[in-house]
Amino acid sequence: MEFKQEVTIAAPREKVWAFIWDVEAFAGCVPGVERVKQVDDTHYEVLVVQKVSFLKASFNMKIEVAEQRAPEYIRTTGEGKDSNIAASLKQSNEVRLEAISENETRVNIDSTVDVFGKLGSLGFSVIKNQANKVFKEFAKNVKEKLE
Repeated sequence: MEFKQEVTIAAPREKVWAFIWDVEAFAGCVPGVERVKQVDDTHYEVLVVQKVSFLKASFNMKIEVAEQRAPEYIRTTGEGKDSNIAASLKQSNEVRLEAISENETRVNIDSTVDVFGKLGSLGFSVIKNQANKVFKEFAKNVKEKLE
């Protein structure tokens, strides 16, 4: 499944970039993220809990920052499993920061998510609705921190 999201933040691009690299604060804006552990400069372990329809999934994710070009581009990849509901997922994200003005940044996020197991059986529309809810809450939280 592919998702494209966009949010405009009333903050300079460099400030948004710095916030992204404050990984605990940034991850704290994502609904369902319960724990983040930095393994090294490019690897993180993240616990994400989401309720999708009637299923509650707890994914222990391994995330890698695969590419970065400060202050405009980040590409991450990750995968995780929830053995309780026999589900797994793989994801990749590309984040682009575009300076609209000195004090305004457009954030574009392109995500590819593959969901397997019971969670994957729910179908694209159910998962997409949940992903859109999570993104809207995430965007609201980031704006509150930076604006």
